[in-house]
Amino acid sequence: LGIGTLIANNVYDAAYPLHDGEYEGQNDDMNERKLLYREWARYGVFYKFQPIDLIRKYFGEKIGLYFAWLGLYTEFLIPSSVVGIIVFLYGCITIESDIPRQDTGLLLLLVTLLWQFLHSFK
Repeated sequence: LGIGTLIANNVYDAAYPLHDGEYEGQNDDMNERKLLYREWARYGVFYKFQPIDLIRKYFGEKIGLYFAWLGLYTEFLIPSSVVGIIVFLYGCITIESDIPRQDTGLLLLLVTLLWQFLHSFK
C-alpha cells in the first residue's frame, strides 16, 4: 500500500517528499542532503564537530539551534562522565574493605531535599 494508491483512492489529496535528492549512490551531483549525510549523518564521522551551518541550512533555525545546544551539552558532560567512571572503578576496587556509615542516608536525604527545593523555582 503505497502513497500512490492512497492518493488514487482519495485518502490523501497530494503528497510531497520531505527531502529532495538522493543521499547515497554514485551520481556526481551534490545536493544539500548528500552533503549533510557525508559530513554528519554517518557513523564514520562521529569524532568530527557537527556542521551546524549545514544543519541550520537544511533543517532550519530551530533544529540547528537544538543540535548546537545538544553538542555543547554533550561536551559539558564528558568531564562528569570521566569522574563518574573513576569513582565507579574506585568503588569496585575497594568494595571488600568498605565499612558502611550510619549517617550516609541522612546526608543523601538532605542533598535530595536541597536539590528539589532549588529546582522547584523553575
